[in-house]
Amino acid sequence: MSEQTPKTKMVKTGQSWLRRNATKVVIFFVALAILTAVVEMPARKHDAPPTEAPPVNVTVMNIVAEPQLADTFDLPAVVEPNQIIRVSAEVAGRVERAPLKKGSAVRAGDLLIQLNADLVRPQFEIAKAQVERDQIEFDRMAGLFKENATPRRDLDNATTQWTISKAQLEEVRARLDRTRILAPMAGVLNDLLVEEGEYVQAGTSVAELVDTDTVKVVVEVPERDIAFFAAGQEAKVFADAKGQETSLAGTITFISELADQQTRSTRMEITAENRQRLLRSGQIVRARLTRQILQDAILIPLLAVIPMEDSKAVYVANSSEAQRCEVELGVIKGDRIQVTRGLTPGDRLIIAGHRFVAPGQKVNVVSENK
Repeated sequence: MSEQTPKTKMVKTGQSWLRRNATKVVIFFVALAILTAVVEMPARKHDAPPTEAPPVNVTVMNIVAEPQLADTFDLPAVVEPNQIIRVSAEVAGRVERAPLKKGSAVRAGDLLIQLNADLVRPQFEIAKAQVERDQIEFDRMAGLFKENATPRRDLDNATTQWTISKAQLEEVRARLDRTRILAPMAGVLNDLLVEEGEYVQAGTSVAELVDTDTVKVVVEVPERDIAFFAAGQEAKVFADAKGQETSLAGTITFISELADQQTRSTRMEITAENRQRLLRSGQIVRARLTRQILQDAILIPLLAVIPMEDSKAVYVANSSEAQRCEVELGVIKGDRIQVTRGLTPGDRLIIAGHRFVAPGQKVNVVSENK
């Protein structure tokens, strides 16, 4: 057997290795080919830049300051009579006559009740006669004293007696006058508390008078607002009269010094003229009160305000872009609200479409409110 050369052995060894590792070699070359193909692939194109958002259609309002703005608010109120007086008898007696009926309009001095004066009138006549007699005696003594025919003491006694009798006459006259119970004020005879023939004592209430030509409109003002008001300020009263709303001018005439402990509100009275009887006692009405007059006030629609996390904002149209402005707000007037900081006259406030814009976004003004 011939000997193999070293070269032949090496060849056989290489072939044997290839047979054992053929699969691995194939996989290696396939992977290498894939890697080469990936490397040689053209670079991926970059994403196209995003297109700019189209302008948002908006409606704007030109900001104009109002020279003066009344800061008013309405509160429920109750109508009360200006006066309620219970008239009492000042002397005892029997009710002889009551010429007026309940509900009658009365003037100051009208007769309400006539008490029987049969016992007082004779006393009046006696006192009157006594005054006349004492005056004659005084005149006689004065003449005698003038002629030095009587001492000064006699004249003084006559003077004293005449003075006493005049005082007694006035006392009886007053009792006689008080048998006629008169209305102390103009108003309505709301109630007669006695009947004809009834005997009344001094101090007994006989009639009730109510003055509604002038009325008090009573309103409870919250603690936070009462400091704005003082007696003499004007106010308005709105009421439903015969199915139609009517208004009356009034004046604040009273503000209580004490607040209600439960509601922390303060009683305030507004006096209003009511000769046409548009208001009735106990009627529920509305009182319109003016806290203050605001100067150069800027009012904008409530819907234009956007609530932020810790503030309020609006959008204005700055040229063709939207600009966000943080604002501070004041009083509310219906569907509008006052802006105390953040806007100036001449700004173009976005009032429609503002919820679809962002700071710096293009806007297209489709309409403009003056």
